Amino acid sequence: CRALETPTRVAYLGPAGTFSEEAALGYFGSSLVRVPCASIDEVFHAVSAGAADFGVVPVENSTEGVVARSLDLFLNTPLFIIGETSLVVRHNLLRREASLQGIQAVCAHPQALAQCHGWLATHLPQAERRPVSSNAEGARLAATDVSLAAIASERAGSEFGLHLVAPAIQDEAHNRTRFAILAHPERHPRPAASGHDCTSLVVSVPNK
Repeated sequence: CRALETPTRVAYLGPAGTFSEEAALGYFGSSLVRVPCASIDEVFHAVSAGAADFGVVPVENSTEGVVARSLDLFLNTPLFIIGETSLVVRHNLLRREASLQGIQAVCAHPQALAQCHGWLATHLPQAERRPVSSNAEGARLAATDVSLAAIASERAGSEFGLHLVAPAIQDEAHNRTRFAILAHPERHPRPAASGHDCTSLVVSVPNK
């Protein structure tokens, strides 16, 4: 109904092909106006400044635990959580060539590199593990250099014209990431309690 009045602008960690984009599309539908951001900090800033109506950020992974940066930013912004969505995360090794030969570095978000640690140690022990801002950014880099591979979604592979060299390389078969949906209380008033709500608490204490 809101989209009929004006397009819904949703900020998420970009570029195109990230799991955050997939979570945003799953929650809001394909009619949203996409606002890809270069970092989680930029997602919070876009929603705080009114450049986006909502934000989608990862908050917890079943393998690696909480996404600390997302939680830290809740302490420094007025944004609150209006919903959440959980996504099954399948990490794939993508590359310009359909082979493991000649890979010098694997580019991915630090969380993805950690979630695929065992597979990388077994199959690409000599390759550098290169952290980047997002998995889709890793795919973009891999599309420009044949010596690079990326860990990303199949959508990112299609977006950047990469071969799927190895599917589902995450160490935990049922790897899931939970995403929070953010809004600004002045532009989107907090909905009334339904009696079946999830409450999140962020606590900060003096460092002493």
